[in-house]
Amino acid sequence: MPLILRELLVGSTHFNEIRRGVPNCSPALLSKRLKELERAGVIVRSRAGASYALTEAGRELFPLIQGLGEWGQRWVRSDYSDEDLDPGLLLWDVRRFLDPRGLGEGRVVVQFVFPSMPARRRYYWVVADGRDVDLCLTDPGMDVDITVEADLGTLTRVWMGDARFDDAMREGQVKLTGPGKLAQIIPRWFGQHPVLASVARAR
Repeated sequence: MPLILRELLVGSTHFNEIRRGVPNCSPALLSKRLKELERAGVIVRSRAGASYALTEAGRELFPLIQGLGEWGQRWVRSDYSDEDLDPGLLLWDVRRFLDPRGLGEGRVVVQFVFPSMPARRRYYWVVADGRDVDLCLTDPGMDVDITVEADLGTLTRVWMGDARFDDAMREGQVKLTGPGKLAQIIPRWFGQHPVLASVARAR
């Protein structure tokens, strides 16, 4: 339930959007949980049933959900083994905070490749067009402008503030293939989680 609330609080409104942020939740279970939240007065469903919105009571949960995330980042950091990580979930979280104009006004296609992952979870595409950023799980059929080949654990540590993008490139854990101008921008554009990356690990 906290994960579903997190998705709603960061702006997901449609069923499939919410599900992409909670990939281990089956459609049936997600539907059940959303109905429970609706009955509790935390969310409302549109008349057409196509979208969900938080009520005032739901929005008031924001500091609690953020607090859980900060607590986990401070006390329960994992070693980020590939078995515990999902590249699609990582990039779905990253996508929320990417600047659509950060790579220029025109369309830019960034391919992410995770060599250690099975073939069906190895390739992802992020498309930024100056107005929006979209994450594609299948080849969108567009020319790739730059490729980011990365170790999944390392890229997760970068996003969560436990490593630096530039250091990961120097160590060969992240490789960029594409025009030099884009290669210079990508580390800054990818960035780190704007809240959790600043949470210090507990001693």
